[in-house]
Amino acid sequence: MPPPRASAFRPDQLWRSAREPMFWLDSDLRIIWVNHAWEGLTGHKAESILGTVCSSYGPSEAGDAADLAASFTPPSEVLAGRAATSSTLILRASGERLWRGVAFWPFRGPDGALLGLLGQVREADDPSAVVTSQSHRLRVRLLELRQALYKRFGFDTLIGAGPAHHRLLEQVRVASSSRAPTLIVGEPGTGKRHVARVIHQLGAASGSPLSTFDCQALPADVLERELFATAEPAADHPRGAEAAAPSRLAADDGSTLLVGDVLALPRDVQLRLVEALDGRVRLLCFTSGDPEAAVRSERLRSEFYYAASVLTIRLLPLRERRGEILLLAQHFLERANQRGGPQRSGFTPAAESALSAYDWPGNLRELGRVIDHAHASGTDANDHHVPAVPIDADDLPAGVRGDLGAAYLPPRAAPPKPLDEILTDVERRLIENAMAKARRNKSRAAEILGVSRPRLYRRIKELNLPDEPEPDA
Repeated sequence: MPPPRASAFRPDQLWRSAREPMFWLDSDLRIIWVNHAWEGLTGHKAESILGTVCSSYGPSEAGDAADLAASFTPPSEVLAGRAATSSTLILRASGERLWRGVAFWPFRGPDGALLGLLGQVREADDPSAVVTSQSHRLRVRLLELRQALYKRFGFDTLIGAGPAHHRLLEQVRVASSSRAPTLIVGEPGTGKRHVARVIHQLGAASGSPLSTFDCQALPADVLERELFATAEPAADHPRGAEAAAPSRLAADDGSTLLVGDVLALPRDVQLRLVEALDGRVRLLCFTSGDPEAAVRSERLRSEFYYAASVLTIRLLPLRERRGEILLLAQHFLERANQRGGPQRSGFTPAAESALSAYDWPGNLRELGRVIDHAHASGTDANDHHVPAVPIDADDLPAGVRGDLGAAYLPPRAAPPKPLDEILTDVERRLIENAMAKARRNKSRAAEILGVSRPRLYRRIKELNLPDEPEPDA
């Protein structure tokens, strides 16, 4: 009997000619092979994507190789050795967005080490129906939300859900299609500056300059000179010769003026600003305070308030958006994943409960910082062989967990400090408070403290105090 002939069958040839889009990831989650159907689906040639690592974040408008590869990131269950299915949103080369399901199969060697992953892309009319991965559940919900927002409003950069958020998006769309002065009101950290930038970016003047002025950070004379004067700046001006540019209000280029913390704007500057507005420059303002109360107390001129608030947008605090907290947390997590470092695959049920129950007095800013901290507390940042670890409640600050624990027991009585040490501590707190009130502007902080600017510089250095700028409102 003649020996059997070796089969000419090769699985990769079958996969290459398959009608279903297929791809192969190596153990480091790099895309090392795609078939012709995958190229047809995405609109990208194989050579433009091979070697790109899949990271855990949703597609953005970038449309580059890293962004495309992120659409094919496997769930952590697959890296742990189990087959799983998820949904993904693919941003094609043409800009079109497509929902697809993706099935993943892990392949391991005799020693149990991960050799690679085979992925097959499938049709997905209902994205949630094809998800078997628990770690990708929130990711898919966020993708669905982004797609729904994009289809209805034409942008997906303001994450949220529900009637109140849709009303906000409608207001943003109206404001972006108009040149009317707009006032944005909300508690600290609710994203006022971001909303203002979205309005500018969506508007017809998006290609024109956006000049930002923080009324609390700039002394009154500097602020007035920045807005109105055309003379040479003072020698100690923080922006030097750059401030010698013509008045921002004299520009005729369709530019937009963004005035932050507008309740801190001096009354005489308010009046000059009203008189200078003639339609050539778009005015956007935001405040964390109560503008109506400021008008009643005469802190804010009524004529300025009515001129600046032709359109008014009010942002809700996060405690009144409790049903959106987990989606926003997933958004911040994917943003952290996109920056690199450890990849975290969602949240454990305990972490979700803690995040949902907390009141978030610092609103979106606090949520973003908490997620960044939890993300950084992950396992080995570069070991893709280890499944991406979800964020657990233990990764969150004790205050967010609502767990005071042993670390918060009353401390034992300490021996009395020397007088010099006590005075140094008091001075440190006074400087920190003044810098916070002045939004890290040293000239303004020196005025609050009643000391010279060189003396404040010297004490900041001697006390090793940070002086980095504050984040956006």
